[in-house]
Amino acid sequence: MHLVDILEDLSNAAFAIDDDARITCWSAGAKEMLGYSAKDTVGQLCGDVLQSIYPSGEPMCSPMCDVQDCIVKGKNHVVDACLLRHKDGHVLPTRITSIQVDAEGSNNPAKTIFFMQNARTAMAEFPPEQLRIYTLGHFSLVYAGKGVAFENWKRKQALTLLKFLIGRVNHPTHREELIKAIWPDVDIKPGWDRLKVTISLLRSELQQCGVKIDPVLTIDQSYMLRGDVVWIDFIEFERLVKAGNRHLMEKRVDEALAYFEDANRLYRGDFLEGDPHSDASATERERLREVFFDMLAGMAKCQAAKGDHQAAAKSCQRALYRDHSRESFLRGLIDSLGKVDRSTWKKSQLDIWQRVQGKEFDMVPKPEHLQIYEELLQASKDNPESFE
Repeated sequence: MHLVDILEDLSNAAFAIDDDARITCWSAGAKEMLGYSAKDTVGQLCGDVLQSIYPSGEPMCSPMCDVQDCIVKGKNHVVDACLLRHKDGHVLPTRITSIQVDAEGSNNPAKTIFFMQNARTAMAEFPPEQLRIYTLGHFSLVYAGKGVAFENWKRKQALTLLKFLIGRVNHPTHREELIKAIWPDVDIKPGWDRLKVTISLLRSELQQCGVKIDPVLTIDQSYMLRGDVVWIDFIEFERLVKAGNRHLMEKRVDEALAYFEDANRLYRGDFLEGDPHSDASATERERLREVFFDMLAGMAKCQAAKGDHQAAAKSCQRALYRDHSRESFLRGLIDSLGKVDRSTWKKSQLDIWQRVQGKEFDMVPKPEHLQIYEELLQASKDNPESFE
């Protein structure tokens, strides 16, 4: 009998979806966990039922959700921490994993099965009617728990203006600087007329979304995004990393790691990555990347201190994936893998060598990086106990 055919009676919290992300099966365990019966859910879009959000407050269930990767690319997916809404309205911290299924021979047109289990996660407290701005990775706006469809705004320049102001939150920007940034080939006089119209449209679009407090403040001939009335992910990200480093200095490893993990969930990509106007944010992007590496270094230290060398290795690998020239992470990776077990160390030699050779990056390694590898490899042979 096929797995999807027995899913309904499964005691584990699970459900299956088809190619259109509609639920085709809902297990008994899912009913017990979330309160919905199979009759309530089958045929519904999974996002309409789960109403899931990330710990940061950003909706997970949206047209850009990661479930689409499961369907389109046939990839398994893991969400370590999110919150699902119970039928009675309260939310549950949850971990979700998926498997791809071939339902051939079954009457159920399932494409993917998701398993849900309770998880420990931190949920930031925030006013429900607050504009939340997500800039790390794909850009999104959330108000009152719902995504803002800025793709439908009448003027694309309104969004460009908002992104420019986000990078300078709480700092007034003179109108001439804004004009040069958005319309570099336009003279000041016609540019000023365009800017006034764009500011008006931006305010109008936000009001139509329900935003009650105007986040754009006019100060003489300058404009400023008010940080006191909006929540921005990169500001919260930096706050969490600073708190993690503070606890790490005080040798509070568990508390430090919790802050770093929360920060890690927020960093879903570089600042305004993939944005056609992102060159204006290049300095801020690089600055936040350094904070990201600082966070990974802190995570690796905490994980190693707790004896979780495999997790420490993964933190180092993540850093090296983004920048393979980071010597401290290369050392940390080799050291951590060496302490997991001897078989892992032997297997890792080839993996590390491939990374150092730059095969994943199509780059030729620098001589000093090769020397680091050789020194650490020789050290493991001369003194194996240091890598146990």
